[in-house]
Amino acid sequence: MREASNQIAREIFKAVEPLWKKQPNTIYAVRVVMPEFKHAINVFFEWNKIGKSTTSRAIKSYAANQQDEVLKAVDVLRRDYNLNVTVYN
Repeated sequence: MREASNQIAREIFKAVEPLWKKQPNTIYAVRVVMPEFKHAINVFFEWNKIGKSTTSRAIKSYAANQQDEVLKAVDVLRRDYNLNVTVYN
């Protein structure tokens, strides 16, 4: 299970890395939307310049039965990749 969460974290980071422009006065974040029922778990990358509206791009989707692995991957992204990750239920 740990290997699965590390693989998910690597997949998300590889999808986010080209979008991360590291521009000044820009806030970057990853948003994970968990399913309320049996829907897919969706992962979005968001960025906005201070004072401008937020731009959001869907980057990955996972099956609802992978919820535990995705939550562990969120911890890996925060700890190892130093990303700002927010989980929405």
